Amino acid sequence: MSEGTLTGIYCLVLTEFKNRAEIAVLCRKVKPDSYQPLSFKCTLFVRSFNYLPVVMQEAIVNPMNSEWQNFLTASGAVSAQNGQPGFESDVSEQVQDTVCDLSADVVLRITGDDAEKFLQGQFSNDIAALTDGTSQLSTWSSPKGRVITVFRIVRLAENHYLMQLPRELVAAVHKRLKMFVLMAKVIIELEENLICIGLSGNAVVTALETSLGPPPPELDGSAVHGEVVISRVRGAYPRFEVIAPVTDAIDLWSDMAGVARQSGQSVWRWQNIEAAVPSIGSETTEAFVLQMLNLQHINGVNFKKGCFPGQEVVARMQYLGKLKRRMYRASVSAESMLQAGDEIYNEGVSSSVGKVVDATGNGSGQMHLLAVLAIAAADKPLFADKEATCAIELLDLPYVLE
Repeated sequence: MSEGTLTGIYCLVLTEFKNRAEIAVLCRKVKPDSYQPLSFKCTLFVRSFNYLPVVMQEAIVNPMNSEWQNFLTASGAVSAQNGQPGFESDVSEQVQDTVCDLSADVVLRITGDDAEKFLQGQFSNDIAALTDGTSQLSTWSSPKGRVITVFRIVRLAENHYLMQLPRELVAAVHKRLKMFVLMAKVIIELEENLICIGLSGNAVVTALETSLGPPPPELDGSAVHGEVVISRVRGAYPRFEVIAPVTDAIDLWSDMAGVARQSGQSVWRWQNIEAAVPSIGSETTEAFVLQMLNLQHINGVNFKKGCFPGQEVVARMQYLGKLKRRMYRASVSAESMLQAGDEIYNEGVSSSVGKVVDATGNGSGQMHLLAVLAIAAADKPLFADKEATCAIELLDLPYVLE
């Protein structure tokens, strides 16, 4: 479908349906071949929408902030294949000092007198342990223990949290989380005017101190400067995820662009893969138990915090079972075009032995990836295809498996 067609469809949505709830109802209820009782224009939207990839559906239903998009375009960004802004330098050799647009992420704000208690009963990490000046990597899982999403959560004040998660999953997560609120005093809001940015490298540390104030020095630390929230995330060199109102984000980006390469989401994904931090999208949601993603090794779960969805499955695997699959870091030729959700094989075995969690290129003909593999199959030759023509090489993890 052409960009012009998508733009036309989006304009029809804005004209004829003023809120996203109505759009969602239409997409569920209208049959693709039905032209009644809706107008032809509305039916065209529904027919087209149903055949779009999930990430493009979310781009229509939850479009990125237009002011931020216009700023990035003026700064040299181009539209990447996934619809998110990117820069020509994204396919160049990777560098440490980068300022990355994270428009593929969005923010939920959770507030209310019962917010801490509610989130403590939903997420894998210990929300009660969060204090001002800290953040957490955490997960939300199904009752079967399958990870729905991996995210970062920051506490701003008592019973006030920001949750950064993938845009392509936010509609489902937002709706599903609100189903569990019931009578609790909790408000969960999608913050469309908060922008997510990634910063990396030693140069940005000095630049941040000048522009905003000291960034957090420790992993999982956070710092709040005005309305700008900075969280330190895992990496071989300083890395930070920033949540800011659009005006502050524009100012920060302009300051950082003087010392760091402007980059898109693919560069941040590369850095996450190098740090072996998993990201879950529409192709992998509910595909793995959290231990398969090594989250117990990177402070993504607390086994002593109490109950949360899937906790029984997770605890049984931790204390009574034996982990048969875990996440590995690997390299493969860019010709493989591996993507999240693709299968991995041993030579001469028709059934897959693993699944790609995420993969992206580095501009030099190689892709790096994270993949959950059967541990018993990991010491045998691995391939991206059943025909065993595209070999996968395992790389060391940047942390110790306890």
